[in-house]
Amino acid sequence: MRGDMKKANNCKRYLYLSTLLFLAVVTFSCGRLSQRTANERFLKNIRLTLSFSQKLVKAGEGVEYHHFAFKKPNDENVYKEVWTFIQQDDGTWKVTGRWTPKE
Repeated sequence: MRGDMKKANNCKRYLYLSTLLFLAVVTFSCGRLSQRTANERFLKNIRLTLSFSQKLVKAGEGVEYHHFAFKKPNDENVYKEVWTFIQQDDGTWKVTGRWTPKE
């Protein structure tokens, strides 16, 4: 009888920890804007060649800044922009600001 209770408690503990781990992974993966997604948004409907992109420090919950360096067609100059992304209520990311960083 005592062994059965111990097994039941271990099973409950395993289920509880597994559920917590699953929720942590889902929360972590759904709450961040990937660099790939940011790059795709940057290049959408624009004929540019992306030279460099990097996520800057996370500004806060649901706000991220991404730095892009790119070339325009028939132009060898490298241009730079920083874009602000804000996470919407439905989990998608919206560009809310774009500026050229000071060098």
